[in-house]
Amino acid sequence: MKDRGDMKVANLRAFPYVLKSAFWSIWSNLEGTIYAVLTTAVMLLMFGGFLVVNDTLERMIDAMGRRTNMVVYLNDNALPSDTADLVGELENDVSVGEVVFISRDDAAVKFRNTLDELAEILDVIENNPFPASIEIRMNDPEAILVLADELRSRTNIVEEVLIRDDVVSRLLYISQLVRFAGGVLIVSIGLVTIFVIQNTIRLAVFSRRDEIEIMKLIGATDWFVRGPFVVEGAIIGLLGSAIASAVLIIGFARVGPRIESVISFLPIQTGAAFVSNVSVFTIVVGVLLGAAGSYLSVHRHLASIE
Repeated sequence: MKDRGDMKVANLRAFPYVLKSAFWSIWSNLEGTIYAVLTTAVMLLMFGGFLVVNDTLERMIDAMGRRTNMVVYLNDNALPSDTADLVGELENDVSVGEVVFISRDDAAVKFRNTLDELAEILDVIENNPFPASIEIRMNDPEAILVLADELRSRTNIVEEVLIRDDVVSRLLYISQLVRFAGGVLIVSIGLVTIFVIQNTIRLAVFSRRDEIEIMKLIGATDWFVRGPFVVEGAIIGLLGSAIASAVLIIGFARVGPRIESVISFLPIQTGAAFVSNVSVFTIVVGVLLGAAGSYLSVHRHLASIE
């Protein structure tokens, strides 16, 4: 218990030194710090802008997928109990958003109301030619092809499943492509940001290499040595992400409503809550990337002198 208490006291005493040393390092390498902050701001502005574009694309693809309906035509000899069970299963499926059962009589009425000029044909035909059907709207567009294959296998109830497989496949392909491209872009932006901050901190480490070696000789822990540089990197990430977030907020406030009014058919979010969430997330990412870049830079130097 005493060791833990001593450790806490030591950490509290070291904290002012860590902050003071971090700010001194920033001030002494002001030109490099400004370069790192501005580069980080540009990278994180691209990151925040991508989040907005990616959100819009995801919503657009999801909205198009939800409008992709599937029509299941039932056999004329299908038992009412089997039909009711099938409708119940579909309604309980989490990937399904809406299920509408249309009986044969309802289909005939719908035909009469939709095509008045052809309604006389039904008067000539003695038997109702329309099969009962189930119209399905999906919550999860990615599940529609699997569900279609499953329904086609139930030949005792289902006669035919109508779905634009090519359109659905294309939508799913675009969705996967957007996610993949987004992942690559996020990783690329993160690596570039870490690289810039890492090089900036490396200069600070090089200028203080003698001090670091002396601290290690007198028994300073690695974390005590790393602390100021990690805080410095986090501050650089914080400043850069704050600039990027400010640009995003101002840009949304001025440009967002205009874009939304011009292309109102796209599901673009310009609300204050969405912009705030993107900005906060960008700041968190900036701080983490800054700390990570600094940690890697100091870790490499410490490893070289051990």
